[in-house]
Amino acid sequence: MEEHPDEPMDSTDLVEKSEFQTVYENRARFAETDPQGIVFYGEYFTFQDEAVMAFMREMDYSYNHMLENGWQNHVVNSELNYCAGAEFGDVICNDVRVTEFGFASFTVEYRARRASDDEVLAEGTVTHVAVDLETGDPTRIPDAFRDAVVTFQSSLESTE
Repeated sequence: MEEHPDEPMDSTDLVEKSEFQTVYENRARFAETDPQGIVFYGEYFTFQDEAVMAFMREMDYSYNHMLENGWQNHVVNSELNYCAGAEFGDVICNDVRVTEFGFASFTVEYRARRASDDEVLAEGTVTHVAVDLETGDPTRIPDAFRDAVVTFQSSLESTE
């Protein structure tokens, strides 16, 4: 396909090839553990959300930046698969990468690893839909956001 400077950048191929990057680390708190002494599975959804927000701050496109540009994103799907348990005091490395753009959606792949042995604790995806602030309707993800993701991810070193 021939590229034209006036057309938006096709970010699909670039994001699909991106590597994971650790954007957020946390230490498992006692309050996050269950009676079995491991981090309660539901806590990983919070870790996933924290990692996505950290990713956006790292690429210099914060949630406030979205609001200033007339849009926000809503989570429409979140999935996690559990591989191993973290315990109180474990440091958890939270890795993300945007793997797909749709017209109004983007999907982030997530992975949580224990820092001490690099064991994968959980992995999954979260899909966001861009929503117009005034109408509440889905809207096209702005090119500035797409470009920021592609630029940021292409400048990262792999954690794999």
